[in-house]
Amino acid sequence: MQERELSITGPVFGPTVKLGDHELSRALRGLTIRFQAGERPAVEAELLIDAIEVADLGVRDSEVVLSMPDAARDALIALGWTPPAGDR
Repeated sequence: MQERELSITGPVFGPTVKLGDHELSRALRGLTIRFQAGERPAVEAELLIDAIEVADLGVRDSEVVLSMPDAARDALIALGWTPPAGDR
């Protein structure tokens, strides 16, 4: 697993959140950091998504349409997501 550095700076309300060189602040709705003795910290990010449309739910090859702000898309790419071939 690739290591990434998370930094949170600025005021409590409206901080700047960076993952490596990627600024994520505009893409986040929430961020939770958990610390457990003897383990690395775990970070859970809640991204802002505009809309999710699912056609034919439960069908094997159903189509899912996901609309998100560019900031959320950039955040997912920073986390290692590869967009589908037609959406790059």
